[in-house]
Amino acid sequence: MIEKHTFDFLKGIAAHNDKAWFEEHRDDYERSKANLIQVAGLLIDAASRFDPNVAKANVEPERCVTRINRDMRFAKGKPPYKTEMFVMLNSVGDYHASASYYLHVEPGACYAGGGIFMTKPKALDNIRKRIAAAPDKWTGIVETAEMRKTFPDGLTSPETLKRAPQGYDPDHPAIAYLRMKGFCANRPLTNKQVQGDDAVDIIVEIFKAARPLVGFINGAVAG
Repeated sequence: MIEKHTFDFLKGIAAHNDKAWFEEHRDDYERSKANLIQVAGLLIDAASRFDPNVAKANVEPERCVTRINRDMRFAKGKPPYKTEMFVMLNSVGDYHASASYYLHVEPGACYAGGGIFMTKPKALDNIRKRIAAAPDKWTGIVETAEMRKTFPDGLTSPETLKRAPQGYDPDHPAIAYLRMKGFCANRPLTNKQVQGDDAVDIIVEIFKAARPLVGFINGAVAG
């Protein structure tokens, strides 16, 4: 699954995050990227068995691996390279405008899960409207025993509003969720787990647990 040299490369870029080091170790990066592309192919095949949309949306595994270069337009003052790699399996469309399944690879901080992170405004508005209109259905997905067991930290968001979004009742029963700007269910994994022979099975079971969340979000985004 995830090979040791991939972790070695990520540790190296975290310690020496500059263009000179990266160019000197470009072959190591290309090898690590190839490892992630191979993993993406395995996960597409396995996840497609329970969610057929995955196969339709992810024809090319190489497109599922995120870029190592940081977009400096939005990260001024930060190092030029990311210190983690993602495998993103879209269920439908753009992963900024729809929910995905994903594997985050970072030494000592790996996780797998499903949801939507940096949500585009229109998608976020549609999700909030669907949650507000069907709070029981929403909590019946995100607060089940299986979700709590698989994702003990609950849903995470890159940002949460301090107050109710404009146009929403502060006393709405799902207000804690309506204040979120992203909806991700993450399961921490050890380096050993993602390197193991059974890593695909472990990760796909996490994806399965996240499927109702992914389905609700994508249904909301589609309108």
